[in-house]
Amino acid sequence: MTTLARVEGISDRTLTRLIRYGAIALAVMLVAFIAFYYKGQHVDSGPSLGERQIDSAEQAVRQAPQNVAARLSLAATYLKDGRPADALTQYEEILRAVPGNRAAMLGAGTAKMQDGDLDGAVALFAKIVAGTKNVEFSNVDPQLQSAYYWLGSIAAQRGHYDDAVKNIRASLKVDDSDADSWYLLGTLQIKQGDPQGAVASLKRAIAFVPTGWCEPYSALRDAYTASKAAELAEYAGAMGDFCGKRPDDATRRLSALTTGPAATDAMLGLGLIAETQSDRAAAVDWYRKVLVADPKNATAITALGRLDAAGTTTTPTKAS
Repeated sequence: MTTLARVEGISDRTLTRLIRYGAIALAVMLVAFIAFYYKGQHVDSGPSLGERQIDSAEQAVRQAPQNVAARLSLAATYLKDGRPADALTQYEEILRAVPGNRAAMLGAGTAKMQDGDLDGAVALFAKIVAGTKNVEFSNVDPQLQSAYYWLGSIAAQRGHYDDAVKNIRASLKVDDSDADSWYLLGTLQIKQGDPQGAVASLKRAIAFVPTGWCEPYSALRDAYTASKAAELAEYAGAMGDFCGKRPDDATRRLSALTTGPAATDAMLGLGLIAETQSDRAAAVDWYRKVLVADPKNATAITALGRLDAAGTTTTPTKAS
């Protein structure tokens, strides 16, 4: 989630201070100079992309105020722009017209959560669960999955770990490919004193999102440390280096782990690093070495298949 550089105006508090010290004239001159210079040096680039999106969504609602999809789109745009109160206004308009609209209830709960009203958010998410969990096809309902996830997230924030785990497991029953749910479950299991369970959950999260998301590796290191698995904790720390864009440090640490209890994980990590650096030959070599140690390793087999599809000649089930 960037801001554009801009010339900051002088605040009322600053003006008051300048008046107090008798320097208001200097401040006015300074503002005039900055405004003149800025106008001479910069061309107004017009509204930002976010502003244009909001303007377009607002216009759609003005043209068709009864259109639920248009209001949902506008509310989502407000949420993205960090305007939960405005988003909530749109969701409430929808719910007045269409009571029980689950998309609006889910959005309103998210807006309340973003605005700090956790009790209000819980009430809405719980209502979605109560009205959906026994409905046909609820086991594949993404809105139900989201409601369970957010109930678990709020319970975790409040330190109600048992309730949090219960809701996150319910979320995973709907969608067991949700990396966020696996990550949250892993962090909760660490707090509950179940580091081995945490390892399994966090590795599931990492399997779905192996790059660009550092928190699961950090949590995995903590879980391995709590399990007194020093070499595996070192592996997780090295992958944290990789995720943090320090591939040389990660490679050095992982290379020292290619024998021992962390060998398979370390070689997978080295293969992933080589693959992301477009060194296909090295990646293939590491993944094949994984299959020597573990012929049924799904991650290595999938990776070799991926490299094959990208044009690398290799045989996924054979090791060099």
